[in-house]
Amino acid sequence: MPRSRDHGPEPRCILARRWPPPPSPPARRSFTGLAAAALLAALLLPAAARAEIQITLQNAFVEKYKDRATIDAAFTVDKAHARPNPPASDGDLHAAGRAPEIGLAAVAEVMNAILELDAVDLIHQAERGGQPLQVRGVWRLWCEHGGDDEQSQGQPLQPFKTTNPPHVFEIHPLLRLGDLDLAGSFQPIAGFTYKDASQAFRSYEQLPSHIATGDGTTTITTRMAGDNYVEFVIRLNEEPTHLLADGLSVKAAILDTGGELLVDERRIVAAAGTTPYARVKAMHKGEALHVVGIPRIDLSLLSWRVANSARVAGVLDWSLPYEMVLVAAFADTPAGPDIPPAPALQAVAGLASSTPAARADDAEALAESVTTPVPATPANVAEGDVVVTLLKLLGQSLPPGTVRGACTFANGQRSYCATLTGPQCDQLGGAFNAGEECPPPDAALGPITPSPPPPPPESQPPPPATPPPGALNGSGPRS
Repeated sequence: MPRSRDHGPEPRCILARRWPPPPSPPARRSFTGLAAAALLAALLLPAAARAEIQITLQNAFVEKYKDRATIDAAFTVDKAHARPNPPASDGDLHAAGRAPEIGLAAVAEVMNAILELDAVDLIHQAERGGQPLQVRGVWRLWCEHGGDDEQSQGQPLQPFKTTNPPHVFEIHPLLRLGDLDLAGSFQPIAGFTYKDASQAFRSYEQLPSHIATGDGTTTITTRMAGDNYVEFVIRLNEEPTHLLADGLSVKAAILDTGGELLVDERRIVAAAGTTPYARVKAMHKGEALHVVGIPRIDLSLLSWRVANSARVAGVLDWSLPYEMVLVAAFADTPAGPDIPPAPALQAVAGLASSTPAARADDAEALAESVTTPVPATPANVAEGDVVVTLLKLLGQSLPPGTVRGACTFANGQRSYCATLTGPQCDQLGGAFNAGEECPPPDAALGPITPSPPPPPPESQPPPPATPPPGALNGSGPRS
């Protein structure tokens, strides 16, 4: 049974019992028919599938990004897809290019690109104009399309004539493109069949690597690896308190969608402002979440191995250090043999189980959408002020396809639930469950009686002193 032997920032990771080790080779080599067939199959494999890939990174880059979820770059688009991939092929839009902040051949990708057509147009404008486009997105170092070339950071790069040059670096998915916010694209890809978790993580855990150090550089030698978008379940091994400058990281067990353990522990990363970030941040140790993730080389673990190579024998030849970045979260509650049952939820009364259709239509039709953040409501603010804040959130105009869900938050001695987006829920300091509905109000508790809100400016119509019917109900004192 293969094991990962890291003892630094990542505790030991193991493949779970579902994959027994291969049988030991025979003591005497015999060229049987089976061995001959295996040899023939190996000889027929494409050279790129067997080739080793060398990635040389600047140490300063490793240290800068080892505890970051994203990268900001001035990205020159050399060649982009004419249109997004169909959903069955992953739904991305690829753009090959170069950026001084990266120093490697790179591909930037818009996830769920059919939902982000303004971003697609902007990429094509940059492709035609040749001017760098300011982008932000998840950095991803992974040998999915490395070819058989050496990839050395800082070497001169010529413009690319294909959308898929040999590369090991991606900005994938993009979070921001110019002034466009693409955080809403971090959601499940409708119509796409995700990679099987059992197969994918078995492949990840068995990837070889050799690390060598040079003058201010670190070189990783490994091999090609696929299995891009993977559907799996995480079960937190700790409280999600490790905040990064642009997201969070947490150590978690990896399980398949049936709830069976695959890997005891890996670092999980989520980018701030995305639905996966909001969902994980609201979780607790032992809780599970159904997610989509992509693998990347763990630069934090890479840095630790180099720093400890003199005292830990063989550390530079351990399996490839990797972590998972979350790009989507599902609304269901995972269950299975290796997932503890969820604790009984406290009964919480709801606002509306979903935003009324009329309100949604009116919000989309607003001439001036509310785009400025609404400050989070402190616990000692009067309930009437909670109503005002909530109405502002419900009045925001959102792009089509935005993921909404049940947002549970508290004020004083009452708990509430509203149908909002993840970022809106963060503004209320609530726990967000994408795609889920709020529970029905508890009629026995009666309606709340908020205090009157402060008078609004004369240029705007005053908000109602009480919320619309069905819009707000308190849960009463919490235990």
